[in-house]
Amino acid sequence: MAAAEHETSTPPKRGDDHQALAAFVGRWRANGWSYGSPEQKADQPKVLRERWMSTHEARWHTGNFFLVQVENALVGPAGSPPFDTLSIMGVDPLTGRSFVRSFENHGFARLYDVAREGTLWTFSGLTERARIEFSRGGDRQAHTWEWLHDGRWLPLCDRVAVRTA
Repeated sequence: MAAAEHETSTPPKRGDDHQALAAFVGRWRANGWSYGSPEQKADQPKVLRERWMSTHEARWHTGNFFLVQVENALVGPAGSPPFDTLSIMGVDPLTGRSFVRSFENHGFARLYDVAREGTLWTFSGLTERARIEFSRGGDRQAHTWEWLHDGRWLPLCDRVAVRTA
């Protein structure tokens, strides 16, 4: 779909789906495990794991239509290269569907369709997908990510993020 197809002269209206994104606002610290690697085996997908530690912060962009999230992660032993992601979360004004567009320091740009049912959010992309469940108080996120590896969905990472501010 060409970018021009998403342009409209009618200003979008902020709605409940925009407000729901506020769950992600704040500063977070996450810990967990990363499993995805070219050596990952489908019969034991979590054997080759590496420690995941990250911080991320999400804030409203001016106008409160989009969230901007920056994540800084260290995956693996001390001295491993950083894994940094910039994400934009929003609601498409033409379809009314939520989305995330992310850009990684390794050069990948990914687009996810987002759905929400209560405290559970699902991100669906072509090669990655996630389930993010918020605690009742909203101060904890449990992430379960999968990736498409050799034609099968395998665990990519599991982590828990706790709000720090």
